[in-house]
Amino acid sequence: MCQPSPLKLAFVREHPAELAALLARQGTDAIMQALEDMPSKDCAALAASLPHARAVEILSAHEDETVKRWLDEADLDHALSVLLHLDAPRRTRVLDQLSSRGRRRRLRRLATYPASTVGSQVDPSVLSLDVNMPLTEAVDLLRAEQPEADRSVWLVDESGHYVGLLDSGQALVARSDRLKLREVLMELRPVRADVSLAQACGLDEWLEHPELPVVDHRGHMLGVLSRARLMSALQGAGPTDKGVVDDIGEVTRQYFRVMGSCLGELLGLRGRER
Repeated sequence: MCQPSPLKLAFVREHPAELAALLARQGTDAIMQALEDMPSKDCAALAASLPHARAVEILSAHEDETVKRWLDEADLDHALSVLLHLDAPRRTRVLDQLSSRGRRRRLRRLATYPASTVGSQVDPSVLSLDVNMPLTEAVDLLRAEQPEADRSVWLVDESGHYVGLLDSGQALVARSDRLKLREVLMELRPVRADVSLAQACGLDEWLEHPELPVVDHRGHMLGVLSRARLMSALQGAGPTDKGVVDDIGEVTRQYFRVMGSCLGELLGLRGRER
């Protein structure tokens, strides 16, 4: 195997999220080529920072043994992020192959939550972008990903810790191409993955949002929990005071219909300006 470029190695180690965003815009082939000569630890850092759809493609193209080798060498945060891009059966299979029993046990505990908690109902297939990414680059990446018009865009830092929600309305009216996503974010309190489903049902955030970000005990974004998924999980779990949440369905749907429209207009508007 060829030795990797020292410049490329330095960049992926200092700015994995920026490199991941650049390669994601260029496509799967560019990512695969970048991974070819990288050490396992750096492959994990890059894969962990990719948007979910790209990460799924890349991980699907690699054997379990390769992914296991990445996880053996990765920082814990990056290892957890890679695991969350895998479907549940493959996640279990790869975890069982890790060389270190201590790491295997710790990652299993971080990635697996009891059925009565929010963590068990997380949808990991979120669209997340680095909060320090320039708005113009984000628009290009979103065009490449072609997300659904009403899909939320979540903002994380370079280590994958949750920061906020992209405010599509602010992004739509932004007048400067120098803005970074940090300047057009909406603050939304996340839910801890170890919170019980019954407790999560009573959160005030459901009054405005149909889905909430879910984080682990370190603030690392695991995915989202939708109101519909929460209600489904609570069925059969005994009487629950769901009145407030049920009453806000129409308000929530209308709120995010407008937000989705803004995101669609943002992408369309930028496309026409080219």
